[in-house]
Amino acid sequence: MKKSLLIHICFLLPFVLTVFNLQVFITRLVSMAIAQVMAYGNLGLLILGVALCIKDKGPLSKTARLWIIFYLLYFIFAILASAIHFNPANILVAIIPFIYVLAFYVYLSIPENRKVFGNIAVLAFVLSGILSIYLYSINFDLDRGGTYAYKDRSGGVYADANNTALAAIISVVLIFKLYNPKKKIFKLFKLLAIGIMVYGLILTFSNTGFMVFIICLTILNHKFFSGLRLILGLSLLPFVYLALANLNTLTADLNLIGQQRAKIDNIVNIVTFNTDKVDTSGRNELLMKLITNYVFENPILGNGVDFANSQSAHNTIIGVWADAGIFVLLFFLFMLGKYFLEAIKSPPDIRYFVLPMLLVLCIFMLSLQSVINQPYFMALFVYMGYLVDNKNIKIA
Repeated sequence: MKKSLLIHICFLLPFVLTVFNLQVFITRLVSMAIAQVMAYGNLGLLILGVALCIKDKGPLSKTARLWIIFYLLYFIFAILASAIHFNPANILVAIIPFIYVLAFYVYLSIPENRKVFGNIAVLAFVLSGILSIYLYSINFDLDRGGTYAYKDRSGGVYADANNTALAAIISVVLIFKLYNPKKKIFKLFKLLAIGIMVYGLILTFSNTGFMVFIICLTILNHKFFSGLRLILGLSLLPFVYLALANLNTLTADLNLIGQQRAKIDNIVNIVTFNTDKVDTSGRNELLMKLITNYVFENPILGNGVDFANSQSAHNTIIGVWADAGIFVLLFFLFMLGKYFLEAIKSPPDIRYFVLPMLLVLCIFMLSLQSVINQPYFMALFVYMGYLVDNKNIKIA
């Protein structure tokens, strides 16, 4: 086996396995022991990959390096907080995303590796999206480890509708920008793949997903909105508003059940400014409990490693504050701002690829507690860091 192929396997196999959330599947359906062996095997592959390619590494990304600084600050403050407040700290689990950051920081420093990673990312997210649609079609619920008769939203391969919606939107952005076929037959295949991912998004009935997708679609098609087409688009906004405000009437014959109808009600209540009627599934209460009982009690040092996850507050940004305190939170916000600034300063092909990716990830941070805990998202963040720091290199 060639060394270059072995290096790609060492990095891309763990990435693909985490995109498919295979460890949780194995835990639920086979054996927790086997799942743990797989997790350690992934880390072993990453370490081997770094050892094989570190001598040939390219120029390192200053923007992606901010994640290394962030995690170091996080662990310093959060471990100290855990010790002071006697809160349990599952450091071994919490450090896994950091290991992925370090590994892909080395791997993606080589321009050729970034091209391979982009192609594999497109394939992995699309196939995981197709699998998510299939699991919904057979009423499979990963939380229960089997089929479930009553299933009103697609939890996908992540057992969570919002996480599945996030992955679906990421898939659309990746296909749109990284897959650029020349022949008509493959262009049709690209449109089909995008359509399938959008269908997967619809099955999640995620209000956040729907809104973010519209924003991303607008950014991806920014060239379309110019001149008369911009005026035409703006003139259609009142009709779009009326359609959303009457969405319950328009979908009356669709036989929507449970959360499906509730999510439609949410959209109607949002656009008609009846925000007091919006159903947050208890997330607002959980978030306010975290802020009132823990963040305000320990705002400087925080409460400890992975503390926010134990409270199920569903907010990544407040979770950083709850875990590691205000100074780490401020650095976290500075880091995200740096990403946006560098993306805006990039050439159009990079700018309009990275910006929608950043927007969808950052907006979902307000409703998910797991964005920076997922290795595949951290690999994407490192990838975007290299793109915005290497503005003269084409992304595809």
